Amino acid sequence: MTQETRRSETTLIVARHGNTFEKGDVILRVGARTDLPLTAEGRAQGRRLGVKLAELGLRPTAFYSAPLRRTLETSAEIASAQGVNAAPVVEEFLTELDYGEDDGRPEAEVARRLGAVELAVSETPTAPSRADAPLEVVDLSPEAIETAGLTALKRWDAEKRLPLGWFFLRERVAQLGDDWRSFASRIVERHSGETVVATTSNGIARFATAILPPDAPIPEKLKLATGAFGVFVWNGESWRLDAWNVR
Repeated sequence: MTQETRRSETTLIVARHGNTFEKGDVILRVGARTDLPLTAEGRAQGRRLGVKLAELGLRPTAFYSAPLRRTLETSAEIASAQGVNAAPVVEEFLTELDYGEDDGRPEAEVARRLGAVELAVSETPTAPSRADAPLEVVDLSPEAIETAGLTALKRWDAEKRLPLGWFFLRERVAQLGDDWRSFASRIVERHSGETVVATTSNGIARFATAILPPDAPIPEKLKLATGAFGVFVWNGESWRLDAWNVR
């Protein structure tokens, strides 16, 4: 790719915020209502992200962020590492999902609650295909409940399939594809030929692939690590994904 070609393209960097937990901390389900600041390592991740972009020849001219502290602080660290003094523009749709009663709770507790919901639904009797067909017996031991919850969370990370216990999020999740497409269109209009960073959380970042053409390949694993980013490029006709989960 020539330097002239790169200048004619618009680049959208989708970044996940840095760490919010120290080693040894109890890991919580951090959603929209759990507004944690970055740790020292989280701030360092933001700076390293900015340095990595510079190494790739990517010099952002605009910064967008969710209104949460962890995303605003990460955005500031990225800009600082790039030698840019720019306050991020707040985009509400970049705000992490609100996980309801699970927001701010330890991940182990969340897994057990979600697992109980998954198994409760599985345990509900349905009419067997034959009169003599036995009903399936569901294991409701504590270990099985937690395993069911962890499995549901893994499906959420890998496939964007909501756990049954988060069914209340279905409307917000269904809207995220349109939100990303609208945002990407505004980026092209406002920042044609520039590089833009949008800092968000993992629950929102994984839906950014909605801006790609329907037949475009997408990563097998959609989860972004803390302090990692993806690179989308607009070539004048469509978006393509050049990299994902770069750290």
